[in-house]
Amino acid sequence: MKNIIVLSLVTLSLLYSCTDILNEKDSIKIESVSINYFKNPLGIDDLGPRISWVMSSEGRNKKQSAYQIMVADSKEGLDEEGSLLWDSDKTISSQNTHIPYAGSPLQSGQSCYFKIRVWDEDDSVSDWSEVGFWTMGLLNKEDWKAKWIGFKTKDNDPKDSLHLPAPPYLRKSFSVEGEVKKATLYVTSLGVFEMSINGEKIGNDLLAPGWSDYDKRIYYKTYNISEDLVQGTNAMGAILGDGWYAGYVGPKVLSNPRNRELYGLHPALFCQLEVEYEDGKKETIVSDESWKASEGPLRYADLLMGTGYNANLEFDGWDTVGYDDQSWANVYIHEGTEAALEAYPGNSIQVYDQMEPIEITEPNEGVYVFNLGQNFAGHAKLKVSGTKNDSIVIRYGERLHDDGTLMTENLRFARATDTYILKGEGTEEWEPKFTYHGFQYVEVTGLKSKPDKNTITGIAFGSSIPMVSEFNSSDETLNRMFENVIWTQRSNFMEVPTDSPQRDERLGWLGDVQIFSKSALYNATLGAFNAKWFADVRDAQYDFGAYSTFAPRPYPELVWYSPGWMEAGVMVPYNTFKFYNDTKIVEDHYASMTQFMDYHIEKSGETDYFYPEDSWTEVNPKGGFGDWLSMTDKNLAHDIMASMYYQYALKIMAEMSTAIGKNEKAAYYKQVYDKSVSAFIDHYIDVEGKFTISEDAYGDGKGYFEGEKGFTGHTQSAYATAIYFDILPDTLKVKAKKHLVDLLAENDNLPSSGILGIRQLLPALSTVGRGDLAYQILLKKDYPSWGFQVKNGATTIWERWNSYTPEAGFNGEMNAEMNSFNHYAFGAFSQFLFAQMAGIETKGAGFNNIIIKPDLGNRSLSHVKGEYGSINGKIVSSWSIEGTSFSMKVEVPVNTNAIIYVPSVGDSSVTESGEGIDLETIKFIEEKDGYKVYEIGSGSYFFESKI
Repeated sequence: MKNIIVLSLVTLSLLYSCTDILNEKDSIKIESVSINYFKNPLGIDDLGPRISWVMSSEGRNKKQSAYQIMVADSKEGLDEEGSLLWDSDKTISSQNTHIPYAGSPLQSGQSCYFKIRVWDEDDSVSDWSEVGFWTMGLLNKEDWKAKWIGFKTKDNDPKDSLHLPAPPYLRKSFSVEGEVKKATLYVTSLGVFEMSINGEKIGNDLLAPGWSDYDKRIYYKTYNISEDLVQGTNAMGAILGDGWYAGYVGPKVLSNPRNRELYGLHPALFCQLEVEYEDGKKETIVSDESWKASEGPLRYADLLMGTGYNANLEFDGWDTVGYDDQSWANVYIHEGTEAALEAYPGNSIQVYDQMEPIEITEPNEGVYVFNLGQNFAGHAKLKVSGTKNDSIVIRYGERLHDDGTLMTENLRFARATDTYILKGEGTEEWEPKFTYHGFQYVEVTGLKSKPDKNTITGIAFGSSIPMVSEFNSSDETLNRMFENVIWTQRSNFMEVPTDSPQRDERLGWLGDVQIFSKSALYNATLGAFNAKWFADVRDAQYDFGAYSTFAPRPYPELVWYSPGWMEAGVMVPYNTFKFYNDTKIVEDHYASMTQFMDYHIEKSGETDYFYPEDSWTEVNPKGGFGDWLSMTDKNLAHDIMASMYYQYALKIMAEMSTAIGKNEKAAYYKQVYDKSVSAFIDHYIDVEGKFTISEDAYGDGKGYFEGEKGFTGHTQSAYATAIYFDILPDTLKVKAKKHLVDLLAENDNLPSSGILGIRQLLPALSTVGRGDLAYQILLKKDYPSWGFQVKNGATTIWERWNSYTPEAGFNGEMNAEMNSFNHYAFGAFSQFLFAQMAGIETKGAGFNNIIIKPDLGNRSLSHVKGEYGSINGKIVSSWSIEGTSFSMKVEVPVNTNAIIYVPSVGDSSVTESGEGIDLETIKFIEEKDGYKVYEIGSGSYFFESKI
């Protein structure tokens, strides 16, 4: 009997143990926490910072039912109730993103530590998260004690046609007496800066503090240097570059004859070091008249033109204690700026990769060309030995001529050349400062011996946006196309979303980014990057409401805007809102968007709220840029695209207005939208559903870009846009589908769309049930296509369909006028990879309710996997086809739901994880259009079916 009792107790113990293990596996764990999209940000000035977290669990259908957030001004204070700044208590809510801090008012320089726990659907509580933190910046004008300081330097080569003054070096010694509790450096510059303390560079940022309209706002950076200070004397150093403030910016044609100093003449420093001691004493060291300055080995440094460095002029230890600066001059008090001083809200520029050459050639004697195997933005690190005063010249290019020499014609006015003068002391290593280039090939001259692969290293950098997507398929060319998109995005998300990294431009063109923005959002977490740029967009907006063609706008007198481009000021915030359910972005930008829509509504009011032919004669070029770089015989009438972009802006403004509780505005925009679409259809679409125009209205086309080609309404872009923007009623959508398919057939199923239409093409085909045709277009390698680019050596996306062809090469004069091999607009196809091929989309905003509906196209691919790191966690859709068998692995984050469309033929059954569908945990919804549709909660699933 005793044995039976003991055995029963052991069995019960094992059962409880197993239950505990299962419960632990199914429990929710907080994987990561963030503040305003950042992990542990320093020096923010948001008084209501927003807290988000991502959860994980091995169980299915896991939901958050409540949360608790604790915030204190020290890590230890989180465990002391009296020390808390905020305790949300147990809050019944499923929200896990953008929860605003609601505790005691935050103060300048304050440190805030926080932790989170959640309750699941069964009211079981999780462990506390890891402790996160943020610090506050300087919130009040009176907190700043620093002065703007500078040092005027000269151009050391007056014979050079360019004006390239030397970057100033600044330094100051100061004392630390006592045990340091915290030391925080707040720093900014007019221009760009690099700070050091006791001989070591502070932080990993490049080209800080970034680019803004320096007359309206300027950003400061915050660094914790508590561990860098020593007892006694310390030394702080700074090097200033002209950057966007005083250097060469933009195309030469927009700012002749000077092309530089668009904001000011001389760079300046503004910094404040606040030291807090363990005994409570505080000390502040600031930029002021006490600093010393000098020229140094950097002879010039310009974003477009490059960097010159003479190692013989180095002064070792200039930013360390004990350096004798008696020969250095005094700084002067710079006029500074009256702009608002704000904490930097974006993603700082930082290094993300290094590349070794894959080949070294010598096309001419003593001229060495290093092929780094990848086009990117950054600079080259040099490792060399030689004789004192040897001059090494480094030039950069994206492609080579047929004879192996560097192709630089497409750089236009950008010199893109770095020069290093040796001191002749063994092996010397050097990297340029305050410049960047777009290149795959590096030409080096001046070497006294043959180089090896250690001579040049490619240093790739860009805004430090977290890359959160993966895509692969059974087609290697398609995989390379996606890699090309990623490299292009990283190259051009350089403080602002630029058009190209290599030539004399590098501006934040609105048209390019509105086309690419959804692709970009699938690829990277862009909440902070975009929010920073939206401030640039607002600062560049014209008083009458239109958005400038680019932002920032460094040319204050230039009035330049274009339909299709300026709608980015509404469309990119909308896409960002949709990906992150971030209503603050909408609220911050709403007044600006309203002003823009008021401009549109007033302009179109006399023509029933659409734009008939020749409506945009006041812009330059006439009509704006239109479907830029299309490959059609005639131009798509600019006013058709202007009308449809305007209508789409009305539609999404109504949605965003509703999201922030402005329901009357939402109804107003919907009313104008309905009127606009009705009048537009009556005017432009005939009974056959064909876009028709009055060509006579455009006369001889003079003043329009390529106006001599004439105009039409009947193009791929017109129908794709109408379908994608969902402007047409169903009867006309069917007709638009036929016209689009017919136009593609006439063009051998190759794209002819330009920048304003290319994003819409593939998704539009999928929408009308022709995903098979979308796949065929996408996977083609004929000219013009994306595969053609890969076939011809592309490692990034080209600006033009014909940037290069074997027959015409780089197309002569066109190459020198405008031809980039690193330009993301035509990379907008990549949203199709995630939204249609993998089928990952959001229902509503924020991927709380997910749709996974893969379009298998023409079934030419046997495998596709898309993975997107949403604000709620990783979403995966991975499918395979083998004969008539289909399988799909799906991962859905904790605290979300998903509607899953499983391709399935007829009455064939669908299985999940090898079993029949468990209808208690997986809800069958319907069978529709060749899919069986299910609703699932979080977890991993494996569906199989017959197709």
